[in-house]
Amino acid sequence: MEGKAEAKTSSETKAVEHKCKAKETQNPSALTMSSAAEAMAEAKVEDEWEAMLNNTPNSEGSISISNDPEARRLLDGFRINWMNMRDASVGRLLWEKSDWADDMFTTEQEAHVPKNILECSSVSREINFSSEELMEHFRLEQSVYFQGSCMEEWFFDFGFVIPGSTNTWQHTIYAAEKEMMLPASLLSGNITIETRFFNGSLFVCKSLMRIYYE
Repeated sequence: MEGKAEAKTSSETKAVEHKCKAKETQNPSALTMSSAAEAMAEAKVEDEWEAMLNNTPNSEGSISISNDPEARRLLDGFRINWMNMRDASVGRLLWEKSDWADDMFTTEQEAHVPKNILECSSVSREINFSSEELMEHFRLEQSVYFQGSCMEEWFFDFGFVIPGSTNTWQHTIYAAEKEMMLPASLLSGNITIETRFFNGSLFVCKSLMRIYYE
């Protein structure tokens, strides 16, 4: 069984841009005033950016397991077998992982990903999982954090899961515009992804992955 979904991104932290161009003039005093105005405008933008970050709740995500007996039963029968990511435009394999630890819902995990993945306009992600239990509406919510601020949220719906089944779930994640992308050296180790697992409205658990670009 295969479910497909597209990631819906919504940026919560957007840079404020302010461009000020001085008009050409032969008056030196006018040039000085124009330069001063530009410097003041740039300083204001930096102040607004810092204030916005300070007002954003500081979090890198968290790990937890529901206390609900039904959620515990679903989790006991759930396992991720492997995951991979490809350049969606050409299908080239970029990263894969098959050794998913049993403590993924109690301990922060790490993913070491090639930095050239940031050059892809879209990335195809495949997750292979097994479930001993029936799920009416299996879905995921993911929050992407950078240095404690939530940058994006993604939502994925798989749907009905047959009990005792193994499934491959593929979905596509689209990158932000190139001018909005930060370099790998800045992102590496500072990006965390919190993944929340649900069956319909029932929260089951959530995991946390720290991303390193190499």
